[in-house]
Amino acid sequence: MQTRDSFLSVFFLFICVLSWAKPTGAQGIPRSNKMPSSTIPLSTRSLLARNLFEKGIANFVNQKTEAALQSWRSAAEKDPNCAVIQAFISFTSKDPREESTARFKAKRLAGSVTPGERLLIKWMVNAREDKYVASIAAMNDLVAKYKDKWLLYIASDWLMRQGSYDRARELLQRALTLDPNYPPALNHLAYTYAAIGDFQHAFAAMERCLTVLPNEPNPQSSYAEILRKGGNFRGALDHYRAALKMDPSFALAQVGIADTYALMGDEETARKEYTVAVRDAANASERIRYELQSALTYVREGKHSRATGAFEVVAEHARDVHLGQLQAQAYRLTAMYQTDDSEALRFIDKAETALPHGEEISQSDIGEERAKILEFRAIRSAALGKIEISHRALEKLSALADESRNANIQRAYHVATGSVLVQEHEEADAIPHLEEDIDNPFSMQRLVVAYRNTGAADKANALEFRIAAINEPTVEQALIVPELRLRLAAIPNRRRTWWSKMVSH
Repeated sequence: MQTRDSFLSVFFLFICVLSWAKPTGAQGIPRSNKMPSSTIPLSTRSLLARNLFEKGIANFVNQKTEAALQSWRSAAEKDPNCAVIQAFISFTSKDPREESTARFKAKRLAGSVTPGERLLIKWMVNAREDKYVASIAAMNDLVAKYKDKWLLYIASDWLMRQGSYDRARELLQRALTLDPNYPPALNHLAYTYAAIGDFQHAFAAMERCLTVLPNEPNPQSSYAEILRKGGNFRGALDHYRAALKMDPSFALAQVGIADTYALMGDEETARKEYTVAVRDAANASERIRYELQSALTYVREGKHSRATGAFEVVAEHARDVHLGQLQAQAYRLTAMYQTDDSEALRFIDKAETALPHGEEISQSDIGEERAKILEFRAIRSAALGKIEISHRALEKLSALADESRNANIQRAYHVATGSVLVQEHEEADAIPHLEEDIDNPFSMQRLVVAYRNTGAADKANALEFRIAAINEPTVEQALIVPELRLRLAAIPNRRRTWWSKMVSH
């Protein structure tokens, strides 16, 4: 989602400052004359390692993740003892072995770096180990210590992945006070507005980003994604294709085209586009994620047996390359569209079995997947009348949420609790829980039921229109939104006129 030129200027300053460094002291920490508070240092004596790290960052902010990793791997070869390089590899890699190896190296080397670097390592390492409180505390200390637009952008990116859009927007606006035309901040600011449905400000931010950075593919791809969120599929396709014209290897644009066709209902074309993305995937993790999206097209077509076969194949591929979390995800997605609760729970059992264990695995990814599995088990067990099993799953999820404090795990707990309460006809108690997750069509649909059963019909009606406007390439959207749109379009009143105009647009 971002830029190169502004970022390189920051790291050029890093190079200038670090070139003044005196010999390493007794503690092994390079000392400099005076480190400006606007920059964070990189403790390495290798100019090649520093240049490769800088090159990796330039690719990272432009969403060229694999290219960034390649640069950081090369940098780590030039300086195996640079802790920050290892932290970035751990923070970014989707290869469980590489992630865990780099994470342990970063922790081992953290004692021989500057305090600012130590905060950065603590933030990134704890994020991967699902120590959310310690991670966000370190991140807050870091952005308070350095007035660095790059750090503010990276922090906002992580917060957005946690769904913390308000806090992310605050950091991005701070970055823009330092540089009003900083493309990464403009790009992400657009996403934070789009997340709350404020497309006027989202489009304005993206227009500024395109003006400042007209020749990079990522702003075009980001604009396309935001247009798609707003329902402008043709406009999205145009911008995705513009991104690919700039860089035919830009994977986000290729998979974005496939996702857009899937949302348009053209599943056959979507599968063809996913095939290209799978063929050109940079690594096994990317390939399997694209395969999961392709299998989802059969769910959109209502071809559940074809979908199950496709997801089974993806699960096997994930198992063969030792990506247990993605194998578990494939089984969980299969469970979600099962109409028979017993069959759904059979697949969720397979998902739980596939989920890897051990400290060497990223606890953040595993914890989130485990929370989703427990959420599903609690809800479907309650639907099947297995109340004891449902409540036991809720207890486990509650303990996981208390231990982790990860925002995504917290949401899973609230969705599960609220959904089970609705099934137990305790709608008034369910509402506060379900309101914690008002971007997920499943939880929003249950919230509609809770509103209606407590006499809040106006809230229920308004929420249904919000659900119907969701354009995300997820299984929840595929199962809820298209059917809801058809139902709303058939309502013969003023709401139908409004909805028909929206669909036409």
